[in-house]
Amino acid sequence: MESDDSLSELVYEHMLLSRYALQGAPPHSRTEALDRSSTVLLARLQAGGPMSVAELAQSFGLDISTVHRQVAAAMKGGLIERIQDPEGGVARKHQATKEGARRLADEFRARREASRRFLADWSPEDITTLATLTRRFNENVEASRGQAWPRDYDRDV
Repeated sequence: MESDDSLSELVYEHMLLSRYALQGAPPHSRTEALDRSSTVLLARLQAGGPMSVAELAQSFGLDISTVHRQVAAAMKGGLIERIQDPEGGVARKHQATKEGARRLADEFRARREASRRFLADWSPEDITTLATLTRRFNENVEASRGQAWPRDYDRDV
């Protein structure tokens, strides 16, 4: 285990990283930007396929009413649509619309471009190390919560 100083530095830098991640591709540099909740919802649906509000709430560790509001807002914006359960279940599922998938792809493309600018003087090995350690951290958090995030994602997103 690292020293308390290192952990304190990590916690602080993580806070800044989450702040910068939301500001990495500012809306003024493109025609449209997705809000955080729509981005996370769309990414989760893309990674895991259609889900009910209850399944989304469970996967996020949030209460159903919170996720229901987020899904409703994304539906109003034309990003998510309600469908019959592809597996024949009773609960209605949600999936990204074509517009939602396009907007998510645009969001990740803008974030990649911003990251490319921020990391321009980094070696490919350093970028790989950062990605590997960040994934390891996230997977440990997910394991402790019993809520793994699927990572069978489209690398072009």
